[in-house]
Amino acid sequence: MDKTYSLKKAAAKGRLIAEDAMTYGTLSREYAQDTFGAHFVEVAVHEFTKEIRVKRMLAACHAGRILNPKAARSQIIGAMTWGIGSALMVDLVVDNRLGYFVNHDLAGYEVPVHADIPRQEVILVEDEDNTMSPMKAKGIGELGLCGVAAAIANAIYNATGTRVREYPITVDKLL
Repeated sequence: MDKTYSLKKAAAKGRLIAEDAMTYGTLSREYAQDTFGAHFVEVAVHEFTKEIRVKRMLAACHAGRILNPKAARSQIIGAMTWGIGSALMVDLVVDNRLGYFVNHDLAGYEVPVHADIPRQEVILVEDEDNTMSPMKAKGIGELGLCGVAAAIANAIYNATGTRVREYPITVDKLL
């Protein structure tokens, strides 16, 4: 006997409603379930023009058991690239008098291109976390982005002695 129904047949007599609830256990109170990472960046800043070039980057990421090392590494590299854009290029300009976004389209939205990206290295610190999930893995999604802009800002400070506390870090802010 076939017990499958099409959605159309299941909802033929009126509304189709399904409800459920999710409850969380106590694991987060008992164990640290966070991922951990560190970013290291080397920059070069031109002595006269203050042009900033990111020379190399390293991310060391701890995210439990790595299920797909190639995908995890690629995700971290993509996030590091995004971090370069966040630190040095992406700027949302607002006209405070009128509440108007001046650069409201993609025409002026600068993002890093291949020539802006240095050698990027990723170290995946693999460690099975028996308390996290049956797969012993943690999420690695945002780990590659968190800290990149700060690492770039610190590298610029180490290179120039000028602390810039507002992104994007541009030539005019270094002068």
